[in-house]
Amino acid sequence: MKVTLNGECGVVTEEFVEVKDNIQQVGRTKLYGLICWDTNKQPDFEDWRGLWWTFVAQGGTELNNNHQFKFINDDGTSK
Repeated sequence: MKVTLNGECGVVTEEFVEVKDNIQQVGRTKLYGLICWDTNKQPDFEDWRGLWWTFVAQGGTELNNNHQFKFINDDGTSK
């Protein structure tokens, strides 16, 4: 998923952390949210795992999938 926050664009990587679901007792939950930002400082990662609603509350949004990055590929690897 491509995202933007405070004028910066990035991609949520496929990396996740599994945590035990103590609320619904359904096993384990995968938390995604490691963002690779499209900057010339590579690697430029920021960990938002489990904080999606905080990300949105701070103005973060999903970008159109057609957005072209300058420094990273769509999977977060450097160009």
